[in-house]
Amino acid sequence: MEYKKQSHAVYHCQYHLVLPTKYRRPIFNAGVFAFMRSKLLEITKYYPEIDIKEVNHDKDHIHMLVSIPTKISVG
Repeated sequence: MEYKKQSHAVYHCQYHLVLPTKYRRPIFNAGVFAFMRSKLLEITKYYPEIDIKEVNHDKDHIHMLVSIPTKISVG
């Protein structure tokens, strides 16, 4: 288990986020998912504290395992 430190806290928060499509329409194929993965990884440029552990998909949703510090809200 990997603990992360900030100036006011020590944490190990991992969130399983599911991003469904509108009306659960099956739009994710290899090309669309590659584009979405690159856009999700761009988040770490602006928020270097966020650590995206895993990203996977099905036809109508994306699964993410993300470590987010306590000072940033999950939403």
